[in-house]
Amino acid sequence: MDSYFIPPDNVVEQLKCSLCDSYLSVSPVMLISEDGNQYKCGRCSSIKTVISTRSTIYEHLAKLMTFPCNFKDCAKKIPFSDVKDHEKVCEQRTIICPKSNCNESIKVQKIAPHFKEKHNEVYHTNYFCIKNVYAYYNIDVLEKNGKTYISFFDFDDVNFGVSICATDPTDTFQYEIQLKSDKSNFAISITNQNIILFNEREHCFKCVSGTCKSKFHVYKDNRKEISKRMSTKINRDSIKRMFGPGLITYSINIIEEADKNMKDDSKVEVKDALIRKAKKIFLQLLECPLCKEYMSPPIFQCLSGHTMCHVCKPKLENCPNCQANIEKTRNYTLEELSKKVELPQIEEKRPKVESGLKRSLEENDKNDNSAKIQKN
Repeated sequence: MDSYFIPPDNVVEQLKCSLCDSYLSVSPVMLISEDGNQYKCGRCSSIKTVISTRSTIYEHLAKLMTFPCNFKDCAKKIPFSDVKDHEKVCEQRTIICPKSNCNESIKVQKIAPHFKEKHNEVYHTNYFCIKNVYAYYNIDVLEKNGKTYISFFDFDDVNFGVSICATDPTDTFQYEIQLKSDKSNFAISITNQNIILFNEREHCFKCVSGTCKSKFHVYKDNRKEISKRMSTKINRDSIKRMFGPGLITYSINIIEEADKNMKDDSKVEVKDALIRKAKKIFLQLLECPLCKEYMSPPIFQCLSGHTMCHVCKPKLENCPNCQANIEKTRNYTLEELSKKVELPQIEEKRPKVESGLKRSLEENDKNDNSAKIQKN
């Protein structure tokens, strides 16, 4: 910090943005008046002005300076290049409540208690469900495991739009939306939606409702642009075709890492169960219906399709199931599959081998008609 110039307070107070009255401490800094007396800071870069000329000389000088934090309860002096990042995480960060008809200044970490006390009808915990999406646009606050999220729901003639904003810049969780109708038994889930960082200049419900008086909010005069920039858009006509007439509701759930791991583990368990069931069914198909041993190539079948192993086949003239003729027809599909399955080692006479159980073509003595089983 010793290498930076700390200008006197009376000088710094003159270095203010003409639009938002913040310090000119975020680039790009732009000249916006012909007389050279009005500037806008980088926070207002998306606000269009008739004149907009970058003040590079000022920026070069500003890089050698420190600036006060814009939040009055923060006493830190921050280098020009670090101001933008500091403002995202500053513990004293304050905003004007984004809810309509409320102009109270609140600290970001106090948003949830503020909504719980003053706007309880739109305060939720863990998850929330909203009814009648065709007639609803609003801001909602969701608190889950100590973290606060702000939800914006809006719509236009084409889409429903939803954005979920985190007040914590380190939050990298996702959310899911589930749509239901009171006339249908099924639901539509939209998963893996990214949560974005809350920005009071962009995420203002007063802008949505047309009551915002802030001259530096990006969309206060362009409500349609708000809908276009929603992080999740759902086509209205598609929803009508899927659900038909009726009351449509949507629910929002934040998917934290633990929730995601549980879902992933559940998917793995279901997958493993399906694999075990499929293997069991396949082993049953590989079992010769006569000697009850697992079949290995060559595998024969009667003219009707019933299978038998190559040991039992010479002993039969007709299929014991349907009495159809048994010729030299082989089931090549089952043979190929039998080479790929790993057979269980249940007893000595059913050893586990790479390509199934190999039967010896040599029979034992005349009194023993069973096949001799060898290990590969």
